[in-house]
Amino acid sequence: MEFWKLGAGEFFGTFIFLYMAFAGAQSASFNRGDTSATKGITTNDNQTILYIALSFGMSLIVTAWVFFRITGSAFNPAYLGGIAAAGVAKGLTLGDFSTENTTTGSLSAAQGLFIEMFTTTLLCFTVMMTAAEKSKATFLAPVAIGLALFCGHLASVGWTGAGINPARTFGPSVVNGHFTHNAYLYYIGQYLGSLLATACYVTLKRLHYAEVVGDVEAADASQSQQLDNSPAMTGLHAVHLRSQASMVSLHRTVSKREKSGSSEDVVQTV
Repeated sequence: MEFWKLGAGEFFGTFIFLYMAFAGAQSASFNRGDTSATKGITTNDNQTILYIALSFGMSLIVTAWVFFRITGSAFNPAYLGGIAAAGVAKGLTLGDFSTENTTTGSLSAAQGLFIEMFTTTLLCFTVMMTAAEKSKATFLAPVAIGLALFCGHLASVGWTGAGINPARTFGPSVVNGHFTHNAYLYYIGQYLGSLLATACYVTLKRLHYAEVVGDVEAADASQSQQLDNSPAMTGLHAVHLRSQASMVSLHRTVSKREKSGSSEDVVQTV
């Protein structure tokens, strides 16, 4: 039963994330007057690149934050969610559905593969260091993850269409019934990127990276304690206590005189 709950959560999370992203990318393509399904999402228009990057990055921030405590917001291997999102986005938008990943005409397969590998590495490594590594800032992990995807899109939309996620690459191809001749480079690049990110993460863990700068949270607490115990802060604290004691004494005096009916004395005292 737990498996089905997690599966349903991943399906809906991936669906919402990719539907919003696909719809945004399709809007960018349609509004620039180019919705050729065979050409795909690659573009050299900086405004369109930024629009698409924001569509994917902001969509991931929101959905990852919502589903983070439900399923962990994996999203990457949820192929059914990607297919469903692509199908709904295609049915609800105008023009040919042009969100399929393709490379620019002059880009070699090796170049595209390495672009996909490094952008996927960034995303996966960010997930590991902000979500898998628990800290007081873990609740902000979805923000960092979404920004990593945003950066990856800025770097690769104009070259490969920014796959980075196998569910994202697979969905539009299935819905369009068309796989590009070099579709393999996306899946291989993304797989290698995840391996590279894992290798970096494991290596840092084995090297005890936290010992290099120490426990940041403990260091913050120690610095705060040292600041509180400094002579300047101790002196200010003493002044504050004396001032507080004087106010309490004045309040008691005023209260006593009010009870005795000496209102004039109260005014003079104040």
